[in-house]
Amino acid sequence: MRARLQRDELERLRKLREVIARLSAEELKVFEYVWDNISVGEIVFVRDLERVYGVHKPHLVARALREKGLIERGEGCYNLASWLRPLRKKISSFNELKRIIEHVW
Repeated sequence: MRARLQRDELERLRKLREVIARLSAEELKVFEYVWDNISVGEIVFVRDLERVYGVHKPHLVARALREKGLIERGEGCYNLASWLRPLRKKISSFNELKRIIEHVW
């Protein structure tokens, strides 16, 4: 299903594409995980990323993504950045996001 995006959402998508292009492999894995889950508790975040995705030191990767404005830290959790949540409502999975980014530009 293709999302119908407004002009402001297309601008956010362009900005996101530029940021994603500069992510390391581990940063991309973590961002994909947060995009798909939107919000995840810190303990589950660390466990999943270490055991399932093979990310070393997820806290450090999360810090880098916070500095890049892609995720936010809540009380005991990590969340998708607020500026990305309107896009996430229309683009339900990271795979769909990649497909849209590749085909729009």
